[in-house]
Amino acid sequence: MSGLGTLATLGLELALQSEAYRRRRRELAREKRERRRELLARLAEEERKAREKLLERLAATRARAGAAGVATGSSFDAVLRGLERRSEAEMEADRARLAQRLEAVDDLYRRRARRDLLARSERWLSRAEGLVRGLVRRRSLLG
Repeated sequence: MSGLGTLATLGLELALQSEAYRRRRRELAREKRERRRELLARLAEEERKAREKLLERLAATRARAGAAGVATGSSFDAVLRGLERRSEAEMEADRARLAQRLEAVDDLYRRRARRDLLARSERWLSRAEGLVRGLVRRRSLLG
């Protein structure tokens, strides 16, 4: 009967630890979502600032060109397009860095989940091994 009690205790521990594991996975998923949300919000803010900066540069360039009497023409338009392209290239570089950061966050949380699962599996394998040893010893004492 002692073997059944041990088995029941093991089953209860397994159920409790399974629930703790599910809770940990939900927490990791929440943390991951929050980190991703923060990164996306930061990018949105950086892009907003970059657009504002571009508008200020364009206005300043127009003002200087107007003061110099050259605020029209194809060369002036080329200068403005150049400023716009440079700004777009900077924003694209920011997006590429964001994609790398998001991938790093995904990778970090994948590794954490894998490590938690491995630790849980190792604990249960050692517990099951101990239970089997205990049952084998009891049988050998009786037989």
